Amino acid sequence: MKIIYSNMVSKQYPAITRFLAVSLALLITVQAGACGWGDDYETLRLAFFKADTPGMEKFKPAYYTEHYLNTDIIQSDADRLRNCAEWQHKLGKGVLTDDIYQIQYNTPPEEFRKQYDAKQLKSYFKDNTFIKALLRAENKAYLQYLIFAKEMEYEGGSSQTSWESWDDEGPRNYWDSNEDTIVDYSRFVPIEKRLAACKDQFLKERYAFMLIRYGRKDNVVPLYNRYFENSATTTVLKSWAMLFRAYAANDKAEQNYYLSRCFDLCDEKVISVLQWYNLEEKNNTLKLAKNDHERAVIIAIHAMRDPGPVFNAIKEVNRLAPGSEYVNLLVGREVNKFEDWLFYSLMKNNAPGAYSETWEGDSYMDVRAKNYRKDIKYLRSFRKYLIELYGRAAVGNNHDFMAAALAHLNFMDDNIQDGYKYASAISDNAKPSIQVQKYTELALVNVKQNDITTTEVKQQLYNAFTKIQEIAITDLSYNKSLYTLLTLLAAEYNKKGDIATANLLFLKADTYKYTDYGYNPISTEKFSYTYLGYLDKYAKSSDVDNLIALNDKKNKTPFEKFICEGTTTVREYYLDFKGRQAFRENKLKLAYETFKQIPDTIAKEILIYAEDDSIDPFFPAILDYGRPVVKNKKTFSKLLFVKEIKDLENKTDANSYLRLGHAYYNTSYRGNAWFMSTYYQGSAGWEVTFGSLLTYKKQYSSGNYAQLTLAHKYYMKAFEAATNNEQRAMAVLMLHACERYSDYRQNYSLEEKRVYKPTRWVKDFYGKYNKTETFKKYSCPTLSMYLK
Repeated sequence: MKIIYSNMVSKQYPAITRFLAVSLALLITVQAGACGWGDDYETLRLAFFKADTPGMEKFKPAYYTEHYLNTDIIQSDADRLRNCAEWQHKLGKGVLTDDIYQIQYNTPPEEFRKQYDAKQLKSYFKDNTFIKALLRAENKAYLQYLIFAKEMEYEGGSSQTSWESWDDEGPRNYWDSNEDTIVDYSRFVPIEKRLAACKDQFLKERYAFMLIRYGRKDNVVPLYNRYFENSATTTVLKSWAMLFRAYAANDKAEQNYYLSRCFDLCDEKVISVLQWYNLEEKNNTLKLAKNDHERAVIIAIHAMRDPGPVFNAIKEVNRLAPGSEYVNLLVGREVNKFEDWLFYSLMKNNAPGAYSETWEGDSYMDVRAKNYRKDIKYLRSFRKYLIELYGRAAVGNNHDFMAAALAHLNFMDDNIQDGYKYASAISDNAKPSIQVQKYTELALVNVKQNDITTTEVKQQLYNAFTKIQEIAITDLSYNKSLYTLLTLLAAEYNKKGDIATANLLFLKADTYKYTDYGYNPISTEKFSYTYLGYLDKYAKSSDVDNLIALNDKKNKTPFEKFICEGTTTVREYYLDFKGRQAFRENKLKLAYETFKQIPDTIAKEILIYAEDDSIDPFFPAILDYGRPVVKNKKTFSKLLFVKEIKDLENKTDANSYLRLGHAYYNTSYRGNAWFMSTYYQGSAGWEVTFGSLLTYKKQYSSGNYAQLTLAHKYYMKAFEAATNNEQRAMAVLMLHACERYSDYRQNYSLEEKRVYKPTRWVKDFYGKYNKTETFKKYSCPTLSMYLK
């Protein structure tokens, strides 16, 4: 049996975070999704650890993720700012870098050329210090270069991006993308001839880069070797030119080498490098490295593309480049892997798990158990190594980063005391991402060691929320920490039996789920099922009462205000849910008393929002084909419907039993009043968020919703109490319907379908009762086929 580490899962819950295991199991059953649209695993993935250090921002595309890249957006403009600083150094400090940036990166090339040709650069870009400097006679050569660069940006084709930059994904062969461009290569000839004699190093490098970027592939290597390869220049253009030097290489290892140098020296090309880098050429690429730092970068690039354990690579990178940002990046990725292996995927029903082509030998659960033991052993070994690194990094960001990593590793190993020690050791002046980690870890201590139902602990949790939220305002990616923490807390309050708080925390977590753009998935519609989905799965009527009381509370605590904001709706909608819940639990008195609390106008509004308000719940929907069109239908009322059922249950005549049978048939999944029992008939997109309710629905109304049990019961009573054949005909017809459609799985489940074998009712309908008016109205080919 092959056991792999990537995205391994387990159902075993030993010592590992005992206080979290049950919680995660609860939340994961809520979020297990149905087929169809839904959030992907990366969106739902729990990720407590988000700490980083200065220098790591440029590596965000390589942060741990289920996706190919963590982000496809370049996070840093450091390279462009370097380029602007080089121009400022050349033209003088009186030229503002903001002005240089505006012209180079925020001005379309056609607009720049238009104003130049109209001799309006000075007036159009009024007060721009860069333009003023370029228009001075002594700077004419620099203006001519900028005009040329803008022309190349415009003529370079749709695959190009801002000049002196290239952050497009690109085809596998970069130059293939230029076959249909309108670049006139002949215009490069005089520039190539002048380059060798050019005395201005600044212009020489820039023209050389433009020739490398926009020129012919055959010229790239000679131009790079002549103007950049052995040059001591520190210009950012050399780093950018390396990317094109890599594209021009025919040897994969040589291409990797230049890609690795580009990756190390500039921020803007990280995504391009990760997409082009050939992971099969590690050893050959290492042979080209000229020093330990270059070797460390190459090893790190390979490790950051590996979803499995990379402990040896981390040790080697730290040996070659001790304390570098590459070490921190790989450590952070490894901590995130442990979260996946030991926090979430262990218990996530629909996540990638321990996988094999076959299950010969060991059972699935055995493999999960083996993976757990292997993972926790690895965690402890890795933690021991980090303790060494922590001791070497006496102060500063690296020290705080390692403290945050150790705190989290200890929590994952259920070592709360050491976790608290390392979390407390994090400096108050640490980088924001590490501060977020500190607040998260200390909140977890509270969850573990204290009673979360007390006002004091709730206030402490609220303090942690607000601190993380304040930091997340400046960087939305930290919303992932809030999403993870609130999701966990929802499950913890669920364990404590406080479903009202758990529901609100679960919904509050959802408001932070889409970290990239801060989208809030909570519906603004006051009668949206969003507000009820969690309750639908876990709440009792007393829980709904608690939620209504909390929502109505005037003087809420800060914690209560936080969890109620954006997660609650009007009290009548909660009462409507409570009434439906009571109905499907056959608590008709409670259902009636609850519906009675809802004003008629709001009750109608709720009904119209999601259901048909003009149905007849006492006529079986399956027989609509034989019923004359009813004009001026009465508006359906849940209150009156429940009242009539209560009244009918006190009667024993056949017509009353038939009417009860019709009512319960219609409140099954086959009827027109199915919404009395549930909020959607089969499966739906809601199940992605709140989980499948298939098992629950089979239990609604003593099984009536899924198996039509109550309907069958009352039709049988009607048959037995019947005093004429019309009553008997209707009873046997509906008994057949109940038995024919008593298998909910045939419509809404992938379980094996039951083959229906008709009973006596069809034969009786066509034999004993074929002279009745009921038979004349409702006999049909679908029924008669069961006689064959």
